[in-house]
Amino acid sequence: MLMTMRKVRLWTLGLCVLTIGAAAAFGARAAGRVLTIQDVVSIKVVNQPDMDTTTRVETDGTIDFPYVGRIKAAGLSEDSLARTIERRLAARQIVTDPHVLVEISNFGTQASVQGQVGAPGVYTLDRPTNLTQILSRAGGVRDVGVGGTITVRRAHGAIVKTFDSKEVQAGRGPGATLLIANNDEIFVDLAPFYYIYGYVGKPGEFPLTRPLTVQEAISIGGGLSQLGTEWRIRIKRKAADGQTIDVPASLDDQVEGGDIIVVNERIF
Repeated sequence: MLMTMRKVRLWTLGLCVLTIGAAAAFGARAAGRVLTIQDVVSIKVVNQPDMDTTTRVETDGTIDFPYVGRIKAAGLSEDSLARTIERRLAARQIVTDPHVLVEISNFGTQASVQGQVGAPGVYTLDRPTNLTQILSRAGGVRDVGVGGTITVRRAHGAIVKTFDSKEVQAGRGPGATLLIANNDEIFVDLAPFYYIYGYVGKPGEFPLTRPLTVQEAISIGGGLSQLGTEWRIRIKRKAADGQTIDVPASLDDQVEGGDIIVVNERIF
């Protein structure tokens, strides 16, 4: 008998926990999404089809609903806005015991992601989204963009922020947690390149995805050929004024984006 009572208590406790959990989950779903400026909402009053309305959240955060006037909507969930309209209708005795349904039919907040990502395009911001998350939604940064820059243009280009793509992808620094705002334009640029010409195994163009010395760059380019020499290396580099300068280089010099490394023939 004692064991039976104990099992009943345990079963009852488990049922209570499940009920509470289900109620919490239902409550979270019922609340709906939070409205933002430029969202388009559909509002239905049950058994009152003439009051069905589709309206947009204005820049001041309000909507206009028949019979009750302007209502603050931005920052409210779909469910909270529905309850607000119900109270207004009941207080003005327009509908007895009103039941209102609110649903976002078109999200007004969006951002553009372009450049070196898997799926460039315009993405809806239906929840708080940071830079790392929206890049993930856009297919992530392509290999040719790793080591490049990510530029975020805000407020019609009035504010421009630039971040290192590797830092953002790694979830480090202010860029990773930057919250994306409506109409942000995000551009992922190519990683910088350097060039190797002359007496090396594989001359050509190479992405500068990490800090490199001239020696490391030459190694990536296949190393010195039989006729190449490490004593007569030169770098062609653009100066701050846009002019190209030609300077001698040592193996320990750092490579910069756009550098042209020229490996000359050794003198016998």
